[in-house]
Amino acid sequence: MTAAAPSTTCVVCSEPATEALDPPRRTLARGLDPADPSYSVTVILPDIALCAEHAGDVRQGKQLVGWCDNERCRSYGALSEPSACGHPFETLGASKRS
Repeated sequence: MTAAAPSTTCVVCSEPATEALDPPRRTLARGLDPADPSYSVTVILPDIALCAEHAGDVRQGKQLVGWCDNERCRSYGALSEPSACGHPFETLGASKRS
């Protein structure tokens, strides 16, 4: 984890963020032929801003953070909770095949 930018807030509780977690890379799509691994789209998500309490919980596996990939939202939050657009935050690192 690294220091968070001073103006960011924790993605879980909206308190001031003190740390930033590097998210996993996320493969969103592969080529049309599942047997051809030569084509894939990998997205590098922005850092996850967390307060000291939730950073500790995430490190210990007590708190899970998810990502909403809806084009109106594209943000982090507590896994399975509804995002600002109403879609639930989904597991980070999940891959979807096209």
